[in-house]
Amino acid sequence: MAIGYGNNILYFFVFLLVAMGMSTMWQTNKNVEAVRVNKLEMRTCFAKEKNTFLVRVENIAPYKTNLWDIEFVGESENQILEEIETNSDVSIQWTPVARGYTLFPRIRIQSRFPFKLARAWKYYDAPQTLLVYPERKGQLDLKALINHQAHRDEAAKLENEGLFRDHRDFHNSDLPSRIDWKQSIKHQKMLIKNFEKSGERKLIIDWEMATNSGGFENQVSQVALWVDLCHRQNELFSLRIKKYQTDFFQSSGHYRTCMEKLALLEKADVL
Repeated sequence: MAIGYGNNILYFFVFLLVAMGMSTMWQTNKNVEAVRVNKLEMRTCFAKEKNTFLVRVENIAPYKTNLWDIEFVGESENQILEEIETNSDVSIQWTPVARGYTLFPRIRIQSRFPFKLARAWKYYDAPQTLLVYPERKGQLDLKALINHQAHRDEAAKLENEGLFRDHRDFHNSDLPSRIDWKQSIKHQKMLIKNFEKSGERKLIIDWEMATNSGGFENQVSQVALWVDLCHRQNELFSLRIKKYQTDFFQSSGHYRTCMEKLALLEKADVL
């Protein structure tokens, strides 16, 4: 038997490349198959704003080895998990285009292991829906709310419930009706009356106050911004939209109630 030795090295390298390519494809597919999405979690989500939600994933490979170079593709740069031993949390960014109920975005899970010679991927579509709150934009000042007639009447009512205590300097957020003009002239500075047990300041966020925002959606966004500002500044507030009005609260539950109302608001509700 005669054996030629001239092309053996070439054959060896060709076989090696083919073997590497096949093992790469096999391992890449196995990496993707072994990743399972267990849970999606998002606390609040706003339209036309970048939101972050968590994806909890698990390695379900029977051999329980580490997975390499798994990518979760969203709007931001790929979130890469080099190893998944048990459960891991991945942060994905998403910008919904409109308020209201919508599905979670599709997530692409892909792998390019090893040597970047092959790529495999799969998609995950979450079955649950998500309520997207309105975009928060408009006038950032609460002065319009503070000077609103409904609040002025409420503040006067609260002050009358208590006894005069002392004076303090005037702030821009104070109502002009609380100025003690006699003492202000005497001391040559603006002074405000303080009352014992005068209660907390109450703000009414009235839909009609945002009529000059430039359209229905902009009006929704302005009211949503006021609700968000009141919540973050720990104000006691009520939301009024035509005949609908909430009680005065200062809680996270009240904030969610107001935002959910605005997220699902339709033009017919304000006619």
